[in-house]
Amino acid sequence: MSAALARALKLSFAIVIAAACGAFVDARGMGSATTSDGSSAQTQASAATGIFHGVGVVTAVDGAKGWLTVDHEAIKGFMCAMEMMYRVEPPRLTAELKVGDSVAFDIDAGHEAIVGVEVLETAK
Repeated sequence: MSAALARALKLSFAIVIAAACGAFVDARGMGSATTSDGSSAQTQASAATGIFHGVGVVTAVDGAKGWLTVDHEAIKGFMCAMEMMYRVEPPRLTAELKVGDSVAFDIDAGHEAIVGVEVLETAK
């Protein structure tokens, strides 16, 4: 994948996330997008590096492929509350997880992957 395509995909992802968080785009359909918390989509896109911390409930686990679906609260500075599937690095982090577990997790935004998971409460 070319660097330009990768940048375009990341910006598109940031704009979609901003829209899902209650953003709106100006009347020209371009330029600034503002989220419900007043931040811009460009700010969110550029801020989407580093490790972010989330809390949620596991809704699906695919340990063989290294994917985890979490219905999570808003992740400050990164993403609004939603249910989303994430890549997990390394996949073995999913070994003890099951649907219904409440978890705290760390996302490496640069790699768009969960890099740490802690079970807060096991499913009943």
